[in-house]
Amino acid sequence: MICDTHSSVFLHNMDGALKVLLLAALILLVSSQTSNNYRSLPGVVTKHVDKALKKANEDFGAGHHVAFDSLIGTPVTRESTLNINVLLKVTTCKKASKDAYEHRDDCNDRKEKTPFIDCLVCKTKDGNELIDCARKIDVSSRTGIRGKCIVHLTGGSTILTIT
Repeated sequence: MICDTHSSVFLHNMDGALKVLLLAALILLVSSQTSNNYRSLPGVVTKHVDKALKKANEDFGAGHHVAFDSLIGTPVTRESTLNINVLLKVTTCKKASKDAYEHRDDCNDRKEKTPFIDCLVCKTKDGNELIDCARKIDVSSRTGIRGKCIVHLTGGSTILTIT
C-alpha cells in the first residue's frame, strides 16, 4: 500500500515536470522564430519582403547580392493597410545573375563599408502599393515619399485621437 502511494505521488510529480518541460520547449521554439530569420517569416510577409529584395537588388546591388537582415517593427499585412518595413544588407556574395534577388541562405555576410538598406512596402492613400528603398541613414529625408503610406494605428481610441 505504501508502495502504491509513493508511485502515485511520483507519477503525479513526473506529470507536472513533463508539463513544465513541454512549456519550456514551446517557449524556446516561439522565441527562436525571430524577425531576423527569413525562413521563419510567414508567407504573407515574405511575399512583400521579396518585393523589397528585388527593388534593393536593382538599386543597390552593384554586382553583389542584397539579402534580408531583419524586420523593422511589426508588419501589417492587411490589404487595406499593408505596411512592412524591412532592413536589408549588401552581402559579400556576387550576384548569381542580373535579375537574381531571391533569398539565399549562403549569403549572410555583410560587405564591409556598405550601409544598411531600409525598404518600406506599403499601401498608399490612393490605394496603390509603394516600394521605397533607401540607405538607412537617408530615410529621415524621405518623409515626402513615405508619407504617402496609410498610417496604421494600433489599439483603441484615446483622448488624443478623438476629434
